[in-house]
Amino acid sequence: MEPLYGLSLELVRLAPAFFAISISLFMALGWLFGRYRIKKHGEGGVAVRDSLVATIFGLSALVLGFTFSSASNHYDSRIETIRIQAGSIKALYASMKYLQPDDQIVIKKSLSDLLDLRLGAYENIESMSDIDRGGDKVLAMVSAINEEVVAASLRASPDSKAAIDEILLPQMRNLVTEFNAGAIKTKAHPPSLLMRFLYILLCIGALLIGYTMAVKRESDWFLAVIYVPLMGFGLHVILSLEYPNLLMPFGEFNRDLLLLRKSLG
Repeated sequence: MEPLYGLSLELVRLAPAFFAISISLFMALGWLFGRYRIKKHGEGGVAVRDSLVATIFGLSALVLGFTFSSASNHYDSRIETIRIQAGSIKALYASMKYLQPDDQIVIKKSLSDLLDLRLGAYENIESMSDIDRGGDKVLAMVSAINEEVVAASLRASPDSKAAIDEILLPQMRNLVTEFNAGAIKTKAHPPSLLMRFLYILLCIGALLIGYTMAVKRESDWFLAVIYVPLMGFGLHVILSLEYPNLLMPFGEFNRDLLLLRKSLG
């Protein structure tokens, strides 16, 4: 199995279908193997150890739950960062009144450009390198705005120096900190080793389902048919939480930034 977090993010989109097809295949293989053993040894010579099966399914549920919990935490952390970034830009934009009129126009334009760049940096991404390049562009602009603000603060009126030191410059430092933290959080994903382990466990579980059905003469495939798309959808949810800009509606994940852009005109 290829790493899900390799160079191409197309693998992420295809992963749920790949998991579902693999589970179906292993379920069929388990059923065929069970039928083969019954024909060879007879029904009395084949048994299913329920304790072992329960252990494997329990381990699969544990890994699946851990992966979902990790993805959910990553999503919550990124949503919080987006909200803080939007608030930081809005607060700094409002504090431009302490600077000279010409500097206000320039820096407000830079903040609007930063907002547009942040929104477009992770849109229509195709590879992990696109995420890295987008993050680098955002951080470069944040650094340039920081230099503009510092230079403008030196040209400000002496009457505004106290407000600049107490309000404007701390807000600028906070913006730099939050955007740096956001770039790091965007790259945080569970290791591909964990996803491979989950894949193996689900395939083994599917193999045991098919084998048990054959050995116990259970011909009702209704629950098995439900199990396959459910696991595929479960993985889709996990990957959507890990890659919200890729698999979720863009406006839902970036709602705070879009509202800020609308409010700034």
